[in-house]
Amino acid sequence: MTSTRAVTLIAAGILALVVVGAVVVLLAENRTPTSFPAGSPEAAMQGYLAAWDSNDLETAYGYFSDAVQSQVTLAEYQDAVRGFGDVSPGDEAIYIDAAEIDADRATVHLTVEHYSGDGPGAETYRSTSTVRMVRDAAGWKIDQQLIGVEPIPFKPNGF
Repeated sequence: MTSTRAVTLIAAGILALVVVGAVVVLLAENRTPTSFPAGSPEAAMQGYLAAWDSNDLETAYGYFSDAVQSQVTLAEYQDAVRGFGDVSPGDEAIYIDAAEIDADRATVHLTVEHYSGDGPGAETYRSTSTVRMVRDAAGWKIDQQLIGVEPIPFKPNGF
């Protein structure tokens, strides 16, 4: 194989990788939020995530069940979030994949895409998470202590 031919093949391979990478990024950025039926566990989770994303901790706290709220006050929740450090949602995207419902209990399955870096060196990795929910008179509520979607107790004696 001639050196010109080898260079051409290498250049074509690099160009193909760049094009595929650009397509993946464009498709990922153009995802539109899914609408879930009102009163569903997914809609409640979406409401919590919207409040979290806008840093409206009072509204986010309102999505926790009575059991969670009996364990920790709004002020303790706000302190825990501040104490956790930078939990800005800008470096991740959270997708609601499915909900398993069993009477008044549900498990919501999430995919979290984490982003780090910029440009060609940027990295993305995915993790999955589940969130326990319960249905009460006010609708579906998150039945575990979360900071964002991380199952982190708000205080040492939390459950």
